[in-house]
Amino acid sequence: MDPKLLRRLAWTGAAFTFLLIVLGGIVRITGSGLGCGEHWPNCNGRWFPPLDLPTLIEISHRWVAALVTITVTSVGIVAWVRHRNEPRIRNPATIAFVLLVVQVLLGAITVKLTLPPSVVVVHLANAMLVLAALLVTAMRASTTQEAVPAGERHPGHPLALVTAGLGFIVILFGALTANLHAGWYCAGFPLCDGKLTPPTVPLALIHWTHRLLAFTFVGVVMALAWTARRRRGPAGLRYRRMTAALLVVSLAQVAVAAAMVLNTLPPGLRALHLFTGTSVWAVLVVLLFFSRRTPAVEAESADTAGDARPSVLRDLVTLTKPRIISLLLVTTVFPMFITGHGLPSVGLVIWVVIAGYLMAGGANAINMWFDRDIDDRMSRTKLRPVPSGRMPAWGALVFGMALGASSFALFWAYVNPLSAFLALAGLLFYVLVYTVWLKRWTPQNIVIGGAAGAFPPLVGWAAMAGRLDLTAIYLFAIIFYWTPPHFWALALIKQGEYAKAGIPMMPLVQGEHRTKLQMLGYTVMLLPLTLLPWISGDLGLFYAAAAVLLGARLLWYCVRLLREPAVTPTAWKMYKYSLLYLFLLFAAMGVDRAVPFGHGNRPPEVLNLPAPPPSAAPTAPETFHDR
Repeated sequence: MDPKLLRRLAWTGAAFTFLLIVLGGIVRITGSGLGCGEHWPNCNGRWFPPLDLPTLIEISHRWVAALVTITVTSVGIVAWVRHRNEPRIRNPATIAFVLLVVQVLLGAITVKLTLPPSVVVVHLANAMLVLAALLVTAMRASTTQEAVPAGERHPGHPLALVTAGLGFIVILFGALTANLHAGWYCAGFPLCDGKLTPPTVPLALIHWTHRLLAFTFVGVVMALAWTARRRRGPAGLRYRRMTAALLVVSLAQVAVAAAMVLNTLPPGLRALHLFTGTSVWAVLVVLLFFSRRTPAVEAESADTAGDARPSVLRDLVTLTKPRIISLLLVTTVFPMFITGHGLPSVGLVIWVVIAGYLMAGGANAINMWFDRDIDDRMSRTKLRPVPSGRMPAWGALVFGMALGASSFALFWAYVNPLSAFLALAGLLFYVLVYTVWLKRWTPQNIVIGGAAGAFPPLVGWAAMAGRLDLTAIYLFAIIFYWTPPHFWALALIKQGEYAKAGIPMMPLVQGEHRTKLQMLGYTVMLLPLTLLPWISGDLGLFYAAAAVLLGARLLWYCVRLLREPAVTPTAWKMYKYSLLYLFLLFAAMGVDRAVPFGHGNRPPEVLNLPAPPPSAAPTAPETFHDR
């Protein structure tokens, strides 16, 4: 039976588990482990508690844990229902489910015993094993190639096995170092307080042992990459690229560790350190999987000897969808000018733009990883790096997750935690709610999923104000109601390709006329929303006039499109104008601050989030250590 369903579930479960591990680290780093008290599985005796930041972090960790539980359980059920006679994919799926049960029990014990370090370390170790089992399940469901007999395997396989074992030990010592707060006992890098031998204090010895193991691990990885450098043939080239990827992420981990120690363990870098460490483990599992399938001798074909490929850098940029991100950055930056907290500094704007690009680019890259099967069926997407075969699917996934983690760290360190969590929420909503859940199952995909594109104004507002005001929600609503008429205009034009890909877009499910009616309906609701910032007194007459004129043109396009019997060039014109409309509308918000009349003085209403004190700089980063 085709293992397509199992493969998708396993990859999704692996992604959720990776996210859960990183969130678990953030819980520990921020001291949010008891944000829900000693209650489990609910939070302080409630399923929907007040979301102060420690509780939000802890409950987010539990929600993702619930997603992992559902997904891994589904993997086990599908494996036994549809593949019970295929032990090569049934067995790792069963192991993943058993490890999940252990993980849930460990999670409950961790909370009930108020986070003892030993249990926390075992909890992390078991999570890494769950991730490994899911990755093996997904990869076995993705290929029919069996492992090469032990005597015929590539000679680097034993070294790969040693590397994987050493990497797991390094992770355990890293977790022990973090949970015992031993990171403070060895200042400086690479030496401990400038000496080859650490102080004779148990915690210092634990930290130094972790460093020595990490340095040894990097040396072994270099040796592994060296032994693989001349491999040819399809399997040999794949093995060589995996060792190169392992070397890159391992060196990145060392760089992050050095920055973390030299900057006295800031929370953002500690979270990034866990992310890169988890990435190292994931690459190790994939490498070990392929090393078992790499023969000692493989015929070298003419087309693989040269290994000619297009620009990797260009493909990485393509994964981020830079043209789409440009509009998202506009809707992020302009709200920073209208918060009532003065003008943002140049440095703050730069950090928001960089971190915002990375987060949106990460979401887009993960989207391309998940949608690679349908991208291959559509003419406008089949030349993307993944469906064209220029980049492995796992590469797009790792790249996207790395961008997201880097963005979160930058927002946290150089902007503020609220903007970091809002940006991450946008990525998760786009990937999990829209891409994974809605896009392939309902014609309302773009309506609900469009909320992902409405997060940038919240991020920009929070970056400047340190809180969310009612006007920020107005901006969120504007983009939410703008998205359906904008995207359905494109869907009318490309409905043939969506049909080929099997995506239930509105024109395919309910017809062109019904789609046009709904486009008109959303536009009619959008136009009054655009006037709310003026009615509330937060913006002036210049913005109001711009909103009316721009909205009138958008409404005219909707009416004209509805009156035409079939899809015409008007749909394409409306699609392009809708892009210009949103850009000009948000630009008018920024320009409005320079108009010396028509402004109200009523302060914005705060949405149950504490305002910073008047003396606090809005750009100052906030951590739980400051509370």
